Amino acid sequence: MQVTAHYSLPKPLCCSASLSPFFINSKTSLLPSHSLSFIYCKSLSTQLYGLRIKARQRRKVSPVFASTENNAERWLLEPIGDGDTRHIGFKVARPGAYEIASSVVTVGRLPDKADLVIPVATVSGLHARIQKKEGGLLVTDLDSTNGTFIDDKKLSPGVAAPVSPGSCITFGDIHLAIFRVSKLENAEVTKESEDSPVKPEADSPTEG
Repeated sequence: MQVTAHYSLPKPLCCSASLSPFFINSKTSLLPSHSLSFIYCKSLSTQLYGLRIKARQRRKVSPVFASTENNAERWLLEPIGDGDTRHIGFKVARPGAYEIASSVVTVGRLPDKADLVIPVATVSGLHARIQKKEGGLLVTDLDSTNGTFIDDKKLSPGVAAPVSPGSCITFGDIHLAIFRVSKLENAEVTKESEDSPVKPEADSPTEG
């Protein structure tokens, strides 16, 4: 006589093996519940690992190239504004971080005019120019409507001004377009690590 027991398997809250003694289809094959839990947990672990890989890839900062030349010396602009949009009357996403990879980069709101695009209404279509020179960084306001600032100092249009690491640059908007400047060390190593594919980690053996 064939005896078949039917049980609904709850999803495990963690990947530890359950030692419950029930079986499925006891005549033809005996599959213990802890084996089912292990298979389910391994699949879940693979899915979660995939999500971690995607999250790491999304956090990468894309370099801004104005030309095909490769410069080892790189600078980073990190947004520090509070994201308040009440002064422009509608919501807009706060810009992300920008890595200056070329010797000269233009900054502005319009993609057809600027290399580094800040999609904020208070930023001019062509707002400023950033130039790397002799190990330093120079910023020039290009006659923008709301001005370009280094810390609290407003720049005169057309006059290049030096920027030191730790200073802040404001492109016309202290809420949405203010960035802290930092110089990247070992930029060549950083670029190699970004370009290299992410290798999956080997699954550690799990006891059943």
